[in-house]
Amino acid sequence: MALMRMRDGGSWKRWNALLDASDSERERINNENEEQKKNIEKVNNNNNNNAITFKNNKIVIKINNNTIPIKNKKIVKKIVKKKRKQEDPEVDGEAVMPERMREEIEGLMGAGMKAPTWVVNKRITTSDVRPDLSRLFIPSECEWKLEGLLSAEEMRKARVQGKKNSEEVLVVKMVDGNGGVSDLDFKYWTSLNKYVFTKQWTQFVDKYKVKEGWIVEIWCFRDKHSLLCFGINVHP
Repeated sequence: MALMRMRDGGSWKRWNALLDASDSERERINNENEEQKKNIEKVNNNNNNNAITFKNNKIVIKINNNTIPIKNKKIVKKIVKKKRKQEDPEVDGEAVMPERMREEIEGLMGAGMKAPTWVVNKRITTSDVRPDLSRLFIPSECEWKLEGLLSAEEMRKARVQGKKNSEEVLVVKMVDGNGGVSDLDFKYWTSLNKYVFTKQWTQFVDKYKVKEGWIVEIWCFRDKHSLLCFGINVHP
């Protein structure tokens, strides 16, 4: 029946009009996407990190003082991924250990021990300083480095989940930037595939008035009894 109705001239004209409109809309969308891709390429070629910004929960790029919103979801995902991976000059590269921390660590290590290994610099996030969470995540890209420093038994204990007896918790000694020494629980959260410091972390945050956006610098070493220890320094 539908085919019979389409045989008269009016129906064919309406059908063709719909096809033309659909083709026109597809062409418009394709042209818009191509234009946005060209704009992204310009940003990437210029390596201008400030050209990609977030405004009203939308991604926009700024080229020659013109602000252009990005609508294509695939392009948005690529931009977000790129922006997250952009280098942060303040956390890039190995940190210099504070003198007081170095002196305390040398005293704990004793003679003949391997020098501390720098693990990572990280910018403190909002969740890292929330008192109700009381934990510091270590970036997942450091997992391979940490597991090269941990023994098999330490990795097993770090992966113990839930509330267990004290013998099943991996407690590590922590030396802060002023040479102070305290204990932290060191865990591996399998749900997030991340190592994390817990227990007493909130006290550390309170002691040094740690704020979101600060830098935390982390080293790993072993004391004279071969126990796992960390050096943790924070600064604005």
